[in-house]
Parts: sequence; structure tokens; C-alpha cells
Amino acid sequence: MEPKQKIACLLFLTTTLPLSGSVRAGNRRTNRDHYGDAPQQAIPLKIYRDFLVVAEGQLGGLPGRENFILDTGTAPSIINSRLVEQLGLATAPSTSAMGGKTVAIQRAIVPEVQLGPIRAFSLPVQVQDLSRLERDLGEPIAAIIGLDVLSKSNFRLDYDKAEIEFDHSSHEGVPVRFDPRSGLAVAQVGLGSKTLRMLVDTGSNNFVLLGGNFADTGWVALHNTSQSASSLAEQGLRVQEFSAPDIVLGGSHFSQDRAYLVPDRADPVFDGFLGVRALGFRVLSYDQPSGTIYLQR
Repeated sequence: MEPKQKIACLLFLTTTLPLSGSVRAGNRRTNRDHYGDAPQQAIPLKIYRDFLVVAEGQLGGLPGRENFILDTGTAPSIINSRLVEQLGLATAPSTSAMGGKTVAIQRAIVPEVQLGPIRAFSLPVQVQDLSRLERDLGEPIAAIIGLDVLSKSNFRLDYDKAEIEFDHSSHEGVPVRFDPRSGLAVAQVGLGSKTLRMLVDTGSNNFVLLGGNFADTGWVALHNTSQSASSLAEQGLRVQEFSAPDIVLGGSHFSQDRAYLVPDRADPVFDGFLGVRALGFRVLSYDQPSGTIYLQR
């Protein structure tokens, strides 16, 4: 997804839509919570509104630790534009496809990113202004880290423990294949008579369809209400609400009373966002040898 649209969706999903729970900082410290000679195998997390995951890591060339949003729905990873000058990074114009349109973006190469035991060198990233997101979260955010980085190790992200443990994975739960070419994990999801390609997304807390992917949306029982994200007026992001009483994933059935359709957005790779917490999953685990994500309730 083109970065501006992804940031727009992140902002919308964290500030406008009704969310379960309140902001909580699950920053439980352990005796492993330090940077030293031995890389951490587990690090604590801050979890905002019970779904948005923030971890501390290091960005090549900067002293101290920085806040990273861990977002399986972002590919490639994104660096905050305010850090580009601090790191002395050269940027290059590029393009990205979104909904059949080609948009101009900026790319850069980050010399090193470290998150626990993961160290990624010469990482290609997209450059994006994250200041709006920082203001809404009340935290400085250096980068949004996707599976292009996280997939370099087995890991187990536990929302209840507010912890991500590396070099460890579990095969329990619903399996979803990770595609290293796109850097995304897309699940086959049944909704009514449709089979949807839904992006496994730790960066959202909702079941969101991109209406532009469908010739018509008459099969979705839209409510009479329509709303727009007032805080994102410049993006013109409109949403409509619908109920999804029977969502089928991995042979299990889920329901979502308040799901959302974004009528003006499309993507060639997936049909919408499957928020990991939206369906009550407590653990997301990644097994590197098989390239599989497991979603566990």
C-alpha cells in the first residue's frame, strides 16, 4: 500500500473509529531490557488502545533507542522524514502503484536497524512524515517496521504479556503464508459468498474492506450511516460501516458487528485489512523456516 494511504489508515484507525479499551503502556521491564554485548531475545512493548504495538530499537548512527511501530501491514518499512537529515541519508525519488495510479514517493537506504537480536543492514525504506501520527500517539516515532525486518527471525508477539520474543515461535493457531516478494502476509477469508484476500495487519484494530477492489459492493450490508475522518480531511478518507456476522478464517468462524468499507481505496495485492486484534487474536507467531504466520486466540 502506498505509504501516505497507509499512514492515513493508521491515523484514522487510531483516532476516529471506536476502539476497544483505552491507551495502555505495556512497557513491562525485564532483566533483559538493555543493550549490551548479548542481543535481547525478548523485549517489552508498549501497546496503545489494545492493538498498536510500539517497541524500542536502534537506528544506525543515532545514539540511544528509538520507538518503532511494529506493523505487519507495512511493506517496505517506513522511516520518519525528520530523521533523514539526522542520519545524513540520501533520498531518491521513486514511484509506487496504488489503485491503478502511480504516485511519487521518496526512498532511502538506512545503514542499520536493530530490534532485539535482529540487525538489518542497508535496509531500503520509504520516507514519510510521521508527525501527525506522533502527535496522535503522544510519542516520538522513528519508523514503522514491517515484515521485511521482522521476518529475519522467528518471533512470538504476545499481547497479554506485552512482549515480543525472538528466536521462538509457535505452530498453534491459524496459519497464514508470508510472501517475501511483497513483504506481506495475506489470508484467504470467507465473507458471505466472497473469498477475500485480507492483509494480516497489526497496525489496525478493525476489519476493513477496500471498496475500490470490487465492481460493486451490493453484497455488503452497509448501514445507513456514512462518516468521514475529520482529522484526515486532506486525505479525503471516507468510510462506511457494515456488519460481518460470519467471517471464516482457517475453518474458524468470527463475527464483527462494526466492520468498515473504504469506498475510494484499492490495492492489487489485498482486498482489505484484517486487524489481528479485531478477531480476538492474542498471539501472532512467525516461523521463519516455513515462512508462516500463526494467529492464536
